[in-house]
Amino acid sequence: MSRRFFYALVLLYCGLASVASAAVRLPHVFTNHAVLQRNALIPVWGWAAPGQSVSVRFAGQSQSTIANAKGRWMVHLSPLRADSHGRTMVVVAGNRVEIHDVLVGDVWLCSGQSNMQFPVDGSWARALHARKEVAAANFPLIHLLKVPRDNTPNPRPDIKASWMICSPGTVKRFSAVAYFFGRDLFRQINVPIGIIDSSYGGTVIQSWTPMSALRRTPALHGDITWFSLAARRYHRQLRHFQRIMAAWSAAAHEARAAGRPIPARPRIKRPQNPFTLSRPSPDMAPVSIYNAMIHPLIPYAIRGIVWDQGENNAWVNDPIYGTRLRAMIKGWRRNWAMPEAPFLIVQIAPYFHYPKPTVGVPLVWQGEENAVRTLPAVGMVGTMDIGNLHNIHFRDKQDVGKRLTLLAEKMVYGHGSLRSVGPMYKSMRREGDRIIIDFTDVVGGLASRNNKPLNWFEIAGANHVFVPAKAKIIGNSVAVSAVQVAHPAAVRFAWSCKAQPNLMDKAGMPVLPFRTDHWPLQ
Repeated sequence: MSRRFFYALVLLYCGLASVASAAVRLPHVFTNHAVLQRNALIPVWGWAAPGQSVSVRFAGQSQSTIANAKGRWMVHLSPLRADSHGRTMVVVAGNRVEIHDVLVGDVWLCSGQSNMQFPVDGSWARALHARKEVAAANFPLIHLLKVPRDNTPNPRPDIKASWMICSPGTVKRFSAVAYFFGRDLFRQINVPIGIIDSSYGGTVIQSWTPMSALRRTPALHGDITWFSLAARRYHRQLRHFQRIMAAWSAAAHEARAAGRPIPARPRIKRPQNPFTLSRPSPDMAPVSIYNAMIHPLIPYAIRGIVWDQGENNAWVNDPIYGTRLRAMIKGWRRNWAMPEAPFLIVQIAPYFHYPKPTVGVPLVWQGEENAVRTLPAVGMVGTMDIGNLHNIHFRDKQDVGKRLTLLAEKMVYGHGSLRSVGPMYKSMRREGDRIIIDFTDVVGGLASRNNKPLNWFEIAGANHVFVPAKAKIIGNSVAVSAVQVAHPAAVRFAWSCKAQPNLMDKAGMPVLPFRTDHWPLQ
């Protein structure tokens, strides 16, 4: 080999190495079939060699930047109108990356625990008429992104997933609530829809809350303490395990070399990392699921969020679920730099078998209602009439999707003439031996769903003891009374995990559970 040829090979190798080191990379929220949020600045980000020039071209726009010292880069595309024609995004640095069939429309993040994870037609659960729904799920302008279930103590930069076109093959194992919401919304607004399913069954809200939100909320500092103590305990147990195993390994090596019998392996198990368990228990792993399943999505431009969670917090009678929910909503919004991102809550449904009927679930309901009343752009859809008292994973996800669509149209898309998604308690006034309850968002008046007397009303006097009450509809109000309570002070309605009340408005929407007082739950 001549010296000149050798140097040529060296130069070629160095050039190839330089190109490889400069390779630009995008997170997996940017893959073929991605949907970009219309009418909003669109962040596009990724990684390249530090100091590398990066350009992004899409829809006639071209934006350039320089990767920072850690190789991270970001550009912002100017707002785009909805477009159902798939186009190609081109990203160029030391190499060229192309993303095909990119649509522009509305992107919704759907998150929560098992009733959000509940698939259209899965091995462990299936929606009503699942086979029929799957067969009809041909919507080329609805694209789906399913975030793998995961949890980690440290914020993760990316997920392992890809956008998919909605079809019978892709929708089958996808979230039923998310799919039916996306489908019904698409039919109403007729623009491309991107649905991100980031759900994990059997989880508590603490796991979904960012550390920054815990730090800002004094009542939640106990979760930070748990996080720190669990981390220290795990690392202490891990060091102990490693010391014992290292000593055994050395002894085994020495015995093997000397021809002696190898000592038995110590009867000790490697400690489980509480932040990376496949299924976190209800009292553990604050922050960890947010780190793995929400943080990597930020700051992908979205239109809003749907949240369906609370069952595991209800099981443990969490007294501060409302505080946790408010902190999580504000934390997500802050980290997304969207202070009023629409947040649609699915009320957890009644379920007969919770351990404390008038405590656990009502605490969650109260927390959900408090978020609706005290935070901007937060709404809730009721499930009192469509749940299954003996199956916590009720199958009627179609009605949940319809109600979420109604709520989104009213809250987000400004269709104020649409019917409400359910009356809520407004105020009370005492008239002699009865209390009159007024409601908001009543459409067409109030009615009994089964034409029987209203049920699940209770009333209390100054002794704070609730007793069953009679209730009578008076226009858009309800009069509540009980013979044994001559001087009533408070009313509560459907305040039990066993409740399936019959009060609704004439649009067919259930009245949401409420209590008029702030006494400790009985």
